[in-house]
Amino acid sequence: MGDMINVAMTVAYDGSGFRGLAPNDGVRTVVGELQRVLEPLLGGVPDIVMSGRTDAGVHAWGQVLSFAIASDGHSLERIQRSVNSRLGPEIVVRSIRPVPADFSARFSATGRRYRYQVLTGPTPDPFLAATAWWVDKPLDVTQMAEACPYILGEHDFSSFCRRPKPATADDGSVVELSLVRRVTGARWSELDYDGAQSGTVHSTAADELPPRLLRFEIEGSAFCHQMVRSIVGFLVSVGIGKRSADELPTVLAARDRSVAENPAPPHGLTLWAVDYD
Repeated sequence: MGDMINVAMTVAYDGSGFRGLAPNDGVRTVVGELQRVLEPLLGGVPDIVMSGRTDAGVHAWGQVLSFAIASDGHSLERIQRSVNSRLGPEIVVRSIRPVPADFSARFSATGRRYRYQVLTGPTPDPFLAATAWWVDKPLDVTQMAEACPYILGEHDFSSFCRRPKPATADDGSVVELSLVRRVTGARWSELDYDGAQSGTVHSTAADELPPRLLRFEIEGSAFCHQMVRSIVGFLVSVGIGKRSADELPTVLAARDRSVAENPAPPHGLTLWAVDYD
């Protein structure tokens, strides 16, 4: 094999039909499908580095993957067309480009941004069922927004993360992995929605609140497992009046997942973008 070049691929995917992003024997995953299609094109299975894993059912618009290919005989445009023709629209390569040899989709990333959608109202919308969590109770978005500043900055997010398995150091000792993360932005917004844009006609009784489509956006340097979904689960519990916004500092300080709420379902979550210098 001749000289190699490093490439970065920005990928969007509908996570509904996959058991997550990372390869996993016996189940269908996003990277597993990409490796299957890329193998005959590249003459071997590429060792793909992921900017960040996504769970089963989670989507992505700006997932970044990096891997090495031979510098001769491979048109990046051909690779993009081939993958999209075989895997699109479920998995789509939005762009592919050469990057420096020391670039890593994971370790070169300086920030990650996620979006989570919540639909509230008396009836679900079948056209949003794969990308938004339907909550049949009215939500106090003002209270949900007031809770957001508490998660900004650097905190130990143990109460909102699935604890990873301990690592083993070179000397054989067990090392507990840190769940300290820095969040640089968190906000709720309401999107234009009346049902008509998705092909659904809502019939709302006079005493029922109209449907609303809400978006939660969060950004930070990195996130631990289920962190975004757990934060959304807690904020929605604030919105329905089960919890209060000012409980968040106490929940963070507890560093105990049992004092938070259950994570929001995966299908409302999208990895929106990954930032690099």
